[in-house]
Amino acid sequence: MYNWNLQSDIDNDQIVTEIEKSQIQHDDSSEGIIFRHLLATATANETENPRIPIYVKFPLLESHWRELKSLNPDLYAAARAYYIYARAVNDFDGSSLRINVTVPALRRLKHEVLETGSKTATAIVSVWLSMELTLANPIQAINELEYALPHLPARASTRTLENALSSATAHEWLRIAFTELSVPSRAYFHSMTIIKQSSLNDGSVTWAYFTSIDSLLLQTKYEDALLTSNRALEFVKNRNSELEMFLILYQKLRVLLMGFQQTRDSEIRSVINKMDTIDTVQIKTQAEELFYLYQSYKAIAESDENLLSKAIEQYKKAMLESLPSTEFRAEHLLKKELELTRIYDAAGNYEKAYEHSKVYNQLLFEKNTEQFKLSSPSLTDGIARDIALARYRQQELAALRDEKIGLSTDKEAMKTTIFALITTILIILALWLWIAKRQSDTLAERDSLTGALTRRAMLKSLKKALKSDSTSCVALLDVDNFKKINDRYGHLVGDEVLTTLTQTIQKRIRKSDKLCRYGGEEFLIYFSDTDQQSAKRILDELNASLSRQKLWSGTDQKFSVSFSSGLLDVNGETNLDTIIKACDDLLYKAKREGRARVAAFSF
Repeated sequence: MYNWNLQSDIDNDQIVTEIEKSQIQHDDSSEGIIFRHLLATATANETENPRIPIYVKFPLLESHWRELKSLNPDLYAAARAYYIYARAVNDFDGSSLRINVTVPALRRLKHEVLETGSKTATAIVSVWLSMELTLANPIQAINELEYALPHLPARASTRTLENALSSATAHEWLRIAFTELSVPSRAYFHSMTIIKQSSLNDGSVTWAYFTSIDSLLLQTKYEDALLTSNRALEFVKNRNSELEMFLILYQKLRVLLMGFQQTRDSEIRSVINKMDTIDTVQIKTQAEELFYLYQSYKAIAESDENLLSKAIEQYKKAMLESLPSTEFRAEHLLKKELELTRIYDAAGNYEKAYEHSKVYNQLLFEKNTEQFKLSSPSLTDGIARDIALARYRQQELAALRDEKIGLSTDKEAMKTTIFALITTILIILALWLWIAKRQSDTLAERDSLTGALTRRAMLKSLKKALKSDSTSCVALLDVDNFKKINDRYGHLVGDEVLTTLTQTIQKRIRKSDKLCRYGGEEFLIYFSDTDQQSAKRILDELNASLSRQKLWSGTDQKFSVSFSSGLLDVNGETNLDTIIKACDDLLYKAKREGRARVAAFSF
């Protein structure tokens, strides 16, 4: 989901191969259904680039989420939090207004996973909540991150949804947040924590070194920055990555130029020579803006004003060209102005540096103003919620206190009340047992799926009815091709067909008639005081009505259903075995003659 349509360590073709290998398209477990929906939702609004090749076969139900939560609370928290976010991004077409939906939904999810007792699950939801709160209230976002941080999973090399927003991600977001709040000491702390805690020898550690040097430069701690850049160079030597080597050399060059330009000329020249040996084409492809920043610092070191002017213009152009493709427009523009401020400051052009510093401050002001505009009482009014809770507790305590006073002031009255209460309870209990028995008897006579009579209840009822009603008909129905419906569309759709048939019949027959589910997809109808011609007309009408039903909630595919039936005019016959056997023979005759029809006979 996160790497689709992006230049990363896994491309679209590899992702398609992984999807096919996982057989997720054919996995109809709750987890399979959930992840098909996640994959489909991830690129649902994609118009210019390809979407993830996955299609949804079943609706995503609350029962699927419940099953996943019982199996794996951490995975449930990560999957549901992502689904809340992705659905809102689609519904609001990427607009920040989505937070009016996502923030309350994620808060509800956080309270829900707290009940599972999983600290990791709660921390995962808190990180997603902090990401959305960043758009409305950065201070609350920081609180959520620090709340989650002790229990977040450590970054792992495997791609798992729980690991998508790891402790390393939280430290990186906190570094960025504290940098914007002009607290570089905290930004440095979070960068170094990533380095100390990481057990992986990967690019995330290199970026942590890169940002820690940045934080030290903001504090003008040049000696510490130089020591950190040297440690970072020792780390990337074993990484076999020209880009990572370029990143750290670039940071060391900035440290030397900003803190030691007059005293370490030979070391500056040595760093430039090393950077010039790295494949320029590869660096420009992977980090074009960074390459032009390096050219700018190189021009400062060589006092080449023409090269400096050209490099700055190329950097501006590269940043503006990449602006439409970034989701973080404000951060992108802030980065551009901050880097230009630093370059002109290092070059000694303080007038230009001041101009870009003013633009940076204005952009930062606008960004923070816009963020806090999105903040609304529904997202931030915690005091109101706490006051409402406190009032509720006070009312409970007052009620208990009044009850205690009442008990102590009139013990005799209470004895009478208790006696009357016990008597009332016994009466209610007896009544309840009588009603429960009646309901139990009624439920025992009804099929749990369709609500029609059971076979036992129907046969019992028919014994009485046939003795008193000589002009009646009995029909045995069977749904045509029911096994194929179950095999093709699933048992849920099969159950829906049976309930729909039952409802259709019950709406058409009279109260004096009787319907039972005789077994599986077979139904028995007793038409009281009805001749064969009238009963056949009703059966034909039912078949016609059922054929018009083509939409089913359990599948997107359209199809219609029919039934075959054997109809018998009993004509005074009272032997149930004889009647059922005759109906069964007639039913199979209707099947042989082509289905969706009535085969009738009269004793």
